[in-house]
Amino acid sequence: MPMDMPNMLLINVKAMITLGNVILLLCLLFIYAKSYEQIKSKFALGLIAFIVLLIVQAFTSNPFVHYMRGFRRMHALGLFMILPDLFEFVALLILLYISRK
Repeated sequence: MPMDMPNMLLINVKAMITLGNVILLLCLLFIYAKSYEQIKSKFALGLIAFIVLLIVQAFTSNPFVHYMRGFRRMHALGLFMILPDLFEFVALLILLYISRK
């Protein structure tokens, strides 16, 4: 059964937000790896581990990954399926801004 257009739009928006999250996380990973390289701090190593786990979470929350694994009813929550990823995106933007200073 094909999905109607608003549901497909929500899935595409969610996919773009999760892709943005992955890109921001990779930038943060680069910054923290560079920091760890310079100071060899356990805190920086912990940040790297945290970022790696968030990258795994971002990949697994991508709706295209769900679709490839056979889950077809991703649109049941409507706009609420996008909000957590949108909040994560804003939080990562703030963290990236702070980390670059």
